[in-house]
Amino acid sequence: MVANLHTHPTPKNFGIFSCTGWYRLRVVFINEWLPNPAGSDAAGEFVELFNKGASAKDLSGWRLATENGKQFPLDGYEIPPQGYLVLRRSATKLTLRNSDGAVSLYAPDGALADRAEFRGAAPEGKSFSRADYDAGPEAHFVWTVSTPGAANALPAAPSIEGFAPAYGAPIGPQFTAADFFAIMIGVAALVSGIIFYVIKKHEDLAELFSLRDRAVWDDACGGGKGGDGAAHR
Repeated sequence: MVANLHTHPTPKNFGIFSCTGWYRLRVVFINEWLPNPAGSDAAGEFVELFNKGASAKDLSGWRLATENGKQFPLDGYEIPPQGYLVLRRSATKLTLRNSDGAVSLYAPDGALADRAEFRGAAPEGKSFSRADYDAGPEAHFVWTVSTPGAANALPAAPSIEGFAPAYGAPIGPQFTAADFFAIMIGVAALVSGIIFYVIKKHEDLAELFSLRDRAVWDDACGGGKGGDGAAHR
């Protein structure tokens, strides 16, 4: 029995949090997808769904979507029990990104049923495949050999590479007040160094201008005294 850990905004919808999305109490999974096939992307890309249930699953009303918001309705599709459905790009017209990609599956009521995403670059010719169908908050996907229409080929000790931050958790290091002050001190030291360098570099020039200005002042004052003397005489 799966625990109802949270309350979803959609009425009468229960699930557990996994892979940055809400997992419904369901049997349909995003099982495998190939974002960066060897050769043509248009010919090789696909998304595979898996029906874990004991009976066929009608996908009328379900939708498959990518991170850019484009969707493909699954009306008319059905997955046999314990079976697979391979949806190729030529049919869905969905383009899978070779880096920082994501695929989502939506139920007929619009609720997010499943989601898988990765960060970084997808290795060429490798599928992002599910390693565990009972995942909790972890992203149980691994890069492995592509096996469309068949069980995923998982290594003996799979290295989980899925991206699954918890809601509200910061992604990556955060910029703190201490970091800000450290940067400001560094900038002030740099500016002070530049000013000191410019002053030292042009010290002789400054002195030359100072002497020139003093000579001009002396000449002006001397000429004025001479003129005053001539006038008094």
